[in-house]
Amino acid sequence: MASTVSPALPFADATAGLRTRLGRFALAAMLVVVLMVVAVVTRLALLAYAWRELDASLYEVLKALLVGEVFDVLASLWVVAPLVVVLALLPDRWFSSRVVRGWMRGWLFFLFALSAFVIAAEVIFFDEFNGRFNFVAVDYLIFPTEVVTNLWESYPLPAILLGVAAVGALGVWLTRRRIARALEAATPARSRLAVVGAHAATLGALTFGVAPEMGKVSDDRALNEIALNGYYTFWMAFMGQDAPYEGLYATRPVAEESARIRSLVVGDSVAQGGAAWSPERPTERRVVSAVPESRRNVVVVLEESLGSIFLASLHPRGDTVLTPRFDSLIAEGTVLANAYSTGNRTIRALEATTSSLPPLPGISIVRRPASQGLFTLPSVLKERGYNTSFIYGGRAMFDGMGSYMRNNGMELIVEQKDYPKDAFTNAWGAADEYIFDKALAVYDSLHAAQRPFYSLVLSVSNHKPYSFPAGRIAADPNARKRTNAVMYADWALGRFMRMAATHPWFDSTLFVLMGDHGARVYGASEIPLPSYEVPILFYAPRFIPAGQRINTLASTMDLPATIMARLGMTYESKWFGQDVFSVRPERGRALMTHNSNIALMQGDRIAVLGLKGATELYEYDRPAKRLRRVASPDSAGRELVEDAIAYFHTADRLYRSGAYGTYGAAAKR
Repeated sequence: MASTVSPALPFADATAGLRTRLGRFALAAMLVVVLMVVAVVTRLALLAYAWRELDASLYEVLKALLVGEVFDVLASLWVVAPLVVVLALLPDRWFSSRVVRGWMRGWLFFLFALSAFVIAAEVIFFDEFNGRFNFVAVDYLIFPTEVVTNLWESYPLPAILLGVAAVGALGVWLTRRRIARALEAATPARSRLAVVGAHAATLGALTFGVAPEMGKVSDDRALNEIALNGYYTFWMAFMGQDAPYEGLYATRPVAEESARIRSLVVGDSVAQGGAAWSPERPTERRVVSAVPESRRNVVVVLEESLGSIFLASLHPRGDTVLTPRFDSLIAEGTVLANAYSTGNRTIRALEATTSSLPPLPGISIVRRPASQGLFTLPSVLKERGYNTSFIYGGRAMFDGMGSYMRNNGMELIVEQKDYPKDAFTNAWGAADEYIFDKALAVYDSLHAAQRPFYSLVLSVSNHKPYSFPAGRIAADPNARKRTNAVMYADWALGRFMRMAATHPWFDSTLFVLMGDHGARVYGASEIPLPSYEVPILFYAPRFIPAGQRINTLASTMDLPATIMARLGMTYESKWFGQDVFSVRPERGRALMTHNSNIALMQGDRIAVLGLKGATELYEYDRPAKRLRRVASPDSAGRELVEDAIAYFHTADRLYRSGAYGTYGAAAKR
């Protein structure tokens, strides 16, 4: 009989022995295995999704899979840590009670269901942002109304949640015997203490030994993202929302940075007169206009997710069918044809176009608590007698937009509650045509009161779920396609401009029509530059040249200075931006942020600053839309890195010290 014993029995005995030694902690061990399997499945799913666009070797792909296991172990140990603590604290007599057993099964159901949900969520998030959970995911969780409604309207959420619940129930049912054995196991206090100690020691070693940089297995940004773990990246983003710049990014002595930033920002497009500058306030200078001041109205329209890629007049992949009205307006105005957004979220555009502050790492200043009374365009114009307004289709509380605007010079804020009840709305608010109709009514009332006005209009329709009113364009709204939403947004913008032309204030109004950021994040590079290309059009038939293209490299943070120059205003400035119309082409530059990286672009070179003081220099291969790392930068490359350090550290220092505020004194003529 002995010769017929299955060779699998020793392994089975060993497994049973391990379960016996683990006792109740077999529950936690089982969950770690489940989480690890889920993490591997998720990584493989993302790899399959991104496979066609990857620019990496097989070795780098295998390295991503192996390195990913380290992140998976760390994340899994953190996820089960609360359960380990509970298992350690409960005495045997309580652990075997019916209440605790029910609670344990409920907790396991939640973790099984969570694992299934994370797979779905990561795939959806990767589709939109080409990366693991990051600051965007953290931001969205803070404002669940818009996010949940958007998911409900964009995806079959009931079916997804039902499937998640089914997975949770199935997981508990399939492991019911293991759960029962673990719940019945007696585990002495000494053993419980030993397991907790081992878990804590392993977790501590991995936490301090693992860094995000370990995920950088290639030059392909998407593959580097795949190598990470969603739980891990979410936690890192959550903890780094308002992390201090100093200690994380490269810095130089303040005096050295201030002298450099003075040269970079003041440049040759402004007069350097006025009060003497100090290292504490290196961007302060007097901007003297060469033309008489005019009190023209200013209307800035931020078009949601309108990247340059959609416009046939700006991009080789553009389609005349998608944006015929915007393209026709470009022929009648002056367009910044080489402009980049500072980030890939709307609040980055709001931050840049109002404050002209470089994008600080972490969350936007729009969401930060110390963002009152900054030196902003609406604040400066309000000081000069302008009425200032922010017109938005959604809830102003989303992303902290309302409080930021109120605290930085906006007198009037129009939001979702101010639209007719029968207005077409989706998760993000009233459709674009209603936003523009409201804007026309506001401008009429301000014109009647004989006050010049500055207004910032934010559209919403070109965003998932891509829904809009029927009958406006030929495309079917029920198709819920991005291209259809782009066409509707273009129709609504064209309608607004046609209607505005019939109003008495039109001839004395400067319109700035622009995208807030690209439609989606894509590309293999560390900074996905194609996703940052946006159109910026200055339109005013009476005083802006028609058919002019400015190819100087520009940033959305240049908008305040460029607008003030078009108004012919002389003023004391703190802005980092410059007048793109007059600056020498070689002085054009763009600043941007992506996840934890911040970057300065000049010409075809881009300096990237990362965590732990990391610095890299890249050449931009425009035909391939790829960044190529420069292994040994020349003197000009090293200077660009130093410029980047000066820009971002100075911006952070001025913001945190309050030196970028007190607009009232600086805005006076």
